[in-house]
Amino acid sequence: MKPKAKEFLYIFIILFVIELVLSFGIKYQLQIGFNEQRKFSIQCIKKEESIQEQIHEEFQTDKIIKVFGRFPINWNVIRVIIAVDLILILIAFFVRRNMKLVPSKAQSIAEMIYSFFRDLVAETLGEDKAYFTPYIITIFLFIFTCNIIGIIPIPGNMEPTRNLNVPLGMGLMVILVVHFSAIKEKGFKEYLKGYTEPFFFMAPLNLVGEIAKGISISFRLFGNILGGAIIILVISNLIRFILIPIGLSMFFGLFIGTIQAFVFTMLALSYTAVAIK
Repeated sequence: MKPKAKEFLYIFIILFVIELVLSFGIKYQLQIGFNEQRKFSIQCIKKEESIQEQIHEEFQTDKIIKVFGRFPINWNVIRVIIAVDLILILIAFFVRRNMKLVPSKAQSIAEMIYSFFRDLVAETLGEDKAYFTPYIITIFLFIFTCNIIGIIPIPGNMEPTRNLNVPLGMGLMVILVVHFSAIKEKGFKEYLKGYTEPFFFMAPLNLVGEIAKGISISFRLFGNILGGAIIILVISNLIRFILIPIGLSMFFGLFIGTIQAFVFTMLALSYTAVAIK
């Protein structure tokens, strides 16, 4: 067996074992103490939880803490976002530190990603607007990492993008950058004039349309990621074979996660192009 094939086999076996242990832990709980006959015992009792109760516990139970005793934050989401940020920073640091004239595999992948998005930005916005490339790449990498981090079988791990606050925050950031770029490119007077096109009384509808962009781009990402996570949970309860949930997790995490990150990035790029051209 080739070295690369061995590595993938080892990763699959590790994921299989972890998923098996977690599956056992979800269905059973260990009780240590005195039983009804007042005898000390150690026993494993099967949990009786409906799918609805598991969905509520998994997706609607948040650990809310207050910063300085006043500002509530969702710690379950914040800690995963911090992990995502650290992962991206460390990857960027090691790739930047080990850059050579003859590129390594990591440097080649980084250059391919940068070249792909730079060409995309140049074709959409023009060669003179290539400075948007780091912004577009950052959006894609952040959402991509948030989408796929959920496939790591660690108790309490989750995709930050399945919490509505994260897609809404990303959508708000995109809309702010779009309008800031439009004002910078056209000037404030021409920017306001754009809302009155083709007729003055269309201004309210144009304003509603701009608000709808931020809502639609956010809810599209949120709905797809949350829906995929719920499907995995439901099928994991209906099917006893452990390999199928792992395959579903890989599918929704890698394929759907990548597609949704790319769709969000392309929408952000297209909104910017419409605003500044």
